Amino acid sequence: MFLHALLEPLGREALARTTLLINHVLSAEPEATRRLQGQIGRSIALAWRAWPGFLPPPPQPQWTITPAGLLDLDEASIAAPDAGLAPAGEATLTVTLDAADLMRWAATGLAGRPPMDIRGDAALAAEVSWLAEHLRWDIEDDLARVIGDAPAHQLAGFGRALTGALRSFLQRLRPGGSSGAA
Repeated sequence: MFLHALLEPLGREALARTTLLINHVLSAEPEATRRLQGQIGRSIALAWRAWPGFLPPPPQPQWTITPAGLLDLDEASIAAPDAGLAPAGEATLTVTLDAADLMRWAATGLAGRPPMDIRGDAALAAEVSWLAEHLRWDIEDDLARVIGDAPAHQLAGFGRALTGALRSFLQRLRPGGSSGAA
């Protein structure tokens, strides 16, 4: 309980920042916001599967689609799952992420569509599926606006090298992977 009380404000702030990031990525792609404008007022909930037991449970956020084709975080939905508070209403769509699958996807360089299970309204599911297939965050471009092209390129190169090293390390840990031991 003490750990939950300590981490809840951080989780709320992280979700607020995540919502800003999602909206930043959406607004950078006019087709994405155009597609979501056809879904105004519908909601998307996030659920987790196979969350590591040693970590506190993550919030189960829910967003509502705005007239601008962006997402508005439902504040009631970010209470911890065991707090007994429920979101304003049943979500139109639920996107379920498996923590282990997501970590494997991240370790492989975030290539392709993120692993997710989408359930609910078919029209909204089709739009969210399109977003998952086509949206990408160009972090190097965003960094370049803040620190300039050359430093952003160097940082992005460092990030790619770090991702490659992590991928290689994780492949060696896989069952059947080469461990380097003789």
